[in-house]
Amino acid sequence: MISLIGKEMRMTLRSLVFYIFIIVACFFYFTSYATSETWGELGPPAAGTPQNMGTAEHPMYGWKQPGNAFELAKRMRTEIGWDLDSGTTTKYKIGFLVENKLDGEEKGALSDAIAKLDVILQDPDKYTLDDVYKISDELNTQLGGSTMYKRGVGNFGFPIESYDEAVKAQKVTLDLYRDKVEAGELLPGAARYFCDYLSLPAGIFPVFLSAFLLLRDRSSRMSELIYSRRVSPWAYVFSKFIALGVMLSLVFLVLSVVGGWKTVDILGLDGQAGEAAAIFLGYTAWWLLPTIWASVAFGMFGSMLFRLGIVPIALQVIWWFISVLPLMGSYGLYRLLIRFNSPDDYVLYKDWADEIALNRSFYLLLAVALAAGAAWLWERHRSRLDSAGALSRKRSKKKIKTATEAA
Repeated sequence: MISLIGKEMRMTLRSLVFYIFIIVACFFYFTSYATSETWGELGPPAAGTPQNMGTAEHPMYGWKQPGNAFELAKRMRTEIGWDLDSGTTTKYKIGFLVENKLDGEEKGALSDAIAKLDVILQDPDKYTLDDVYKISDELNTQLGGSTMYKRGVGNFGFPIESYDEAVKAQKVTLDLYRDKVEAGELLPGAARYFCDYLSLPAGIFPVFLSAFLLLRDRSSRMSELIYSRRVSPWAYVFSKFIALGVMLSLVFLVLSVVGGWKTVDILGLDGQAGEAAAIFLGYTAWWLLPTIWASVAFGMFGSMLFRLGIVPIALQVIWWFISVLPLMGSYGLYRLLIRFNSPDDYVLYKDWADEIALNRSFYLLLAVALAAGAAWLWERHRSRLDSAGALSRKRSKKKIKTATEAA
């Protein structure tokens, strides 16, 4: 088994598609994570003089996230009012933002949410941000899910319209950043951000390699020779599965070490390179590798089921497309890759930690199950070939015997 895995690893190194995969993964790293925008989000907030980005009549000094129950409830009530006035609400459907027309029951749910928010606005000091978010959670469920009211999807930010308010918001942002650093949340947040962007190539490109892995011998006319040998289907299929999974995983693990080192270097976190590498490796192993291994197994299983490599590729493109949105939240078992497009929001991440853990555990088990299914299908194909060969030999012997008797 070990020798078979080593042989398959060497075969992977000869594949042009593997090197294209490396280029694509590096492309996503350098264009999505390792950018000035990312370092700006991860680094300390700017402390300069707030600048008016609007006009003299309608000044705007940026956007502010709600910092208490009053601000959140007020902004949420405003957005619900907009939906009621327009008679529509925004939903995610198969990766697209779609305007859905509200029916009578949904309008009633929006009106009930406004009534609950009005109660909070009358005495906001009695309530927390979580109390307000529970209203939007319930509303999201009543509207059928995948709406902008789902926690972590709609941010309910509002514009800053005065200079003094901008200065206060700047101070709050700086205090939050210092709290994040002191709590040790900076590097884990960066690692989640890294995994969010790198999950995009991890969720689609492995299948281009694995979908033709078990069909390669047929195209090179080696399948009959391999089928004739008494090699175990488990050893044959799993050696390919493990070899390809390891090779693809190494690409992301190496990038995670590079990402951790670069983050420490850019942010000036002296002496934290080792800690960053460990954190990035841990998040990558838990966040990305289940997606990679499930993609590899899906390609192998699909190619054996349909006897065509293009079919699992097409199916995974659809699966990837369904999984890629929303950017935060929604970690159901149908999602091959998971998104958490924020280096902050640690409280939200903790709230979803169990759901994320279930998703990742499921895909690890699914990868093994699909690989086992591919081995079973491969053995069935071999059995059919053996049966066809035996039948052909019997017919040949019968023809020879008939010819001899006739002579």
